[in-house]
Amino acid sequence: MPDMKIFRKKRVSMCRDIGLNPSFGKNFFLASGMRKHILLYLFCSAPFLLVAQPEIDSAFARTARYLNENWQGYAQLNQACATIGHRLTGSLQGQKAETWIFDHLKSRGVENVQYDPFPFRAWKRKTCKLEVVPYKSDNYVGFEAVSLANTPSFKGAWLMIDGGDGLESDLRKLGAAIKGKCLVINLGLARTDSNRRNLHRAEKVSLALEFGAASVMFVHPSASDIRLTGTASLTGEVVSIPAICVSGSDGKLIREWMKSERLMADMDVQNEVADGSARNVVARIEAPIKTTETILFCGHLDCWDLGTGSVDNGIGSFALLDIAAALQKERRNLKRNVVILWTMGEEQGLLGSRHFVGSLKSAGTLEDIRAVINLDMVGNPVAFNDFDWPKADSWFASTQKKITPFVPSFQNAVTHDAGLHSDHQPFMLEGIPVFSTGSSMPDSIYRCYHANCDLMNLVRPEDMKTSAMVHSLAGLQLAMVPKIPFRAMNEKKLVKWLKKHNLKEKLEISKEWRWK
Repeated sequence: MPDMKIFRKKRVSMCRDIGLNPSFGKNFFLASGMRKHILLYLFCSAPFLLVAQPEIDSAFARTARYLNENWQGYAQLNQACATIGHRLTGSLQGQKAETWIFDHLKSRGVENVQYDPFPFRAWKRKTCKLEVVPYKSDNYVGFEAVSLANTPSFKGAWLMIDGGDGLESDLRKLGAAIKGKCLVINLGLARTDSNRRNLHRAEKVSLALEFGAASVMFVHPSASDIRLTGTASLTGEVVSIPAICVSGSDGKLIREWMKSERLMADMDVQNEVADGSARNVVARIEAPIKTTETILFCGHLDCWDLGTGSVDNGIGSFALLDIAAALQKERRNLKRNVVILWTMGEEQGLLGSRHFVGSLKSAGTLEDIRAVINLDMVGNPVAFNDFDWPKADSWFASTQKKITPFVPSFQNAVTHDAGLHSDHQPFMLEGIPVFSTGSSMPDSIYRCYHANCDLMNLVRPEDMKTSAMVHSLAGLQLAMVPKIPFRAMNEKKLVKWLKKHNLKEKLEISKEWRWK
């Protein structure tokens, strides 16, 4: 058998001499007279198709070896949490985190790194005081509570009404009785009937506003003393009413008390809002033969200020450092460009990813993105989630089988769960294919989501190593295969797909359903 490296080198040289693009891209005929080049075209493309998978297999082996010897994500996350603390967008700590990622990419050999700045309204937590008192009484009882982000400073007292899970069907039963009240609702679902789908907390606040609530008191889903923060706004703008969260244990006490007396919620919430700015960090790894086709990885660097955001989303954003370093090592073998995006402002309403997508649209380059893989709280990936994207299922199933020999815990299964409220969303709503991986982590980790217990002790080093390995290999497969079978959806197909996955109602609540 001839030496394929020599054969390929000669093929590339010959193809270029006659005006053909040896990368088998969309503009493969650069010379005039298509008919006379058919045989030469077959010569140029067929060897590429023959050697593609062996090349990918070799790249897999090299990348697995590199990451086994050089993965650093866990150590870098641990150091960042110890020296920076939280990474709230717009804060001094957030700015330090942006610089941290930029500098560490450079130190790990990633050559093309840039900041992508954007302005926004920065929210900062001050104080939150909650007292509950029977109507026309001075028997005040204090409860610990935290403000949700993008809520205003507010001082007032309102009669309380129990809104159950806060879904539209729950609130419709109460109707006008909600107006002017403090609406007490669950973050999770107390009732899990098959036809009940939970909403994001900001969607519940939006519904509360529609029904005329004067304030919202969320109850944490666990029976512990954990209280959760997170944005109350779907747009990043400050909402008009206060929204706070109490623990599951306090919420149970308050609800029991409500059964015997009419209660008032007395709140004194102080927050700060000002003009601010933040910076996405963008690493670009360009294929050696010029192409516009691009694979994009993203993960949000920002977190809330109660803990250090070690899980949400330290495990995703710091695994991206290893992924960037690994793919940079294989740059000469890529057939497509790779962009790795660390966003800020995800927690406040996908601010960084919305800005990035807007910039691509303005530049006319959004269609260059062939696939987006989002890492948000991906700690121990066990399977691909293909979002039920058309023509993606079999491709991801076969790719999963190729990864399993290197990561035995990665299962031969593909899930089909489409959802919103992470950085994939702005791409998805433009019809760009989006994907993620499903994680297997203990429930104790998820209970600390957006809470003061989201700390480094929750992070397992082996999970971050597994994540770096799985996503790097998936990135190589996407960036090296001759053809990706799934494509962007046009508007008509996208609308049908969104309705199929019950996303229309949520997008209507957030005023993002742009179709009739």
